[in-house]
Amino acid sequence: MSVDARREVPTGTRSSEVTYDHLIIPPHWRRPAGSAPGEPNTLFPASEQAMAPPPGPAVTGASPINPMTGPMTGPLLVGTTARAFAKLDDLVRLGDDDRAVIDDRRAEAERALRSIFPPRCALPLVGVATIGSAGRDTMIRPLDEVDIFVVFSAANSAWKRFRWDSRDLLVCVRNAIGGDRVQTIGTRGQALRIVYDAAPDVHLVPAFDHPRAGYVIPDRVGGWLPTRPERHASWTMDLGPRVISAVRLLKAWNRVCGSHLRSFHIEALAGQVLAGRGLNTRQGLAEVFRYMDEVGLAVGDPSDIRGDLSSYLRRDDLEDLGAVVRQARVYSAKAVAAERAGDHEEAVSLWGTVFGPEFPTFG
Repeated sequence: MSVDARREVPTGTRSSEVTYDHLIIPPHWRRPAGSAPGEPNTLFPASEQAMAPPPGPAVTGASPINPMTGPMTGPLLVGTTARAFAKLDDLVRLGDDDRAVIDDRRAEAERALRSIFPPRCALPLVGVATIGSAGRDTMIRPLDEVDIFVVFSAANSAWKRFRWDSRDLLVCVRNAIGGDRVQTIGTRGQALRIVYDAAPDVHLVPAFDHPRAGYVIPDRVGGWLPTRPERHASWTMDLGPRVISAVRLLKAWNRVCGSHLRSFHIEALAGQVLAGRGLNTRQGLAEVFRYMDEVGLAVGDPSDIRGDLSSYLRRDDLEDLGAVVRQARVYSAKAVAAERAGDHEEAVSLWGTVFGPEFPTFG
């Protein structure tokens, strides 16, 4: 689908909005006429652009980072169900050291890329931002990868050079960075992987700052996919801390059960079920498990771009998930009832059945 093909404005669309290929693009997501480095950009606030790291050498080796977090250890004795979940969330969420590593990875990438793609070159860099679950505070430990969005300007005829085959952009960036540690990865061929001697690796996602479609990234066949990472980030933030905590715990449960579900799929599913409900974390998890068992796993992309986020699941995945989801629904419902009755020992034991032996122990 071409991002240049303009369609008629649908009925009900505000006059300040324009649609391209069924995408409603609000004005503050569109760049003003032209697209040049240094112009206002919602993904890279002016304060961050002003403090951009000075140019420096390209990344050539591993940098000192915090050691990879090991598995959770127990037993952790707790006296209430809420305390058990607070401890579990503390165990799985990224800590200050992890966030410092993420910031270092992004800063290293920006220093290297600004030196390779300066403002006056044929492919000028607009900015670099941390995206994905690391950027939305929904990633769980251990920290093994960081997604970094690398946005290039369409100035100097750069868009005309790559518009017909997005794979050329991946090859261009890869060759410019160089080194044996760079390899194309991703199910859609959208990223370049920078392999470090120790975790986390970096996934560079090259993108164009398209003046009409917002941001576009390569797909696997040479076309372009529109994307709105800033909208995903704001949508997640609007869910509130309780839902975000539930998202992290669902990711921990998913890992215990074989990691069948993708990270953003879990976020979108939890957000669809829990947004505005006002449930506590335990009630929220039980409601998500009930929804997954009764309604299913289909959920739309919050940015209205990708369609159904569950389309990647295979028949085998669905069969494996069916049993564990059903079990999680039964035990979580019993656990919520036990907590409501004041029996925290029983509630903690039941939740331990859902989350596995690493779940804190009552005592």
